[in-house]
Amino acid sequence: MMTETDDRATRARTPMWVGGAVSIGIAVVACVMIWGLALPVTPPSAVCPAIYPPTAGCAGDARVLPASVWTVLIAGAAATAFGLGRRGWWGAVAGVAITGIIAVAGYLATWRMSVLFFV
Repeated sequence: MMTETDDRATRARTPMWVGGAVSIGIAVVACVMIWGLALPVTPPSAVCPAIYPPTAGCAGDARVLPASVWTVLIAGAAATAFGLGRRGWWGAVAGVAITGIIAVAGYLATWRMSVLFFV
């Protein structure tokens, strides 16, 4: 009897941990990419082409604010994925999908140098 209860409790927590772990992985990769775009390591003699949006390293600190805002949003989405994972596998999948969508939107918004993705 006790084994059956423990087994059910373990199965109930599995989606939460799997969804949360995948969401954290997505969040880490997205934040590394966003901050690599916002504050890249460029050689000091690099010449910046006159294009818009400028390439990484040629925008000064214009990408720092969007990168900061979207990093917080991505962290919140990853934390929410743990809560959604408590609802079962569909919740875990929804949490991962939300984190992925916010991660892509954050990267694109940082690339475009705007805090809001659609402006």
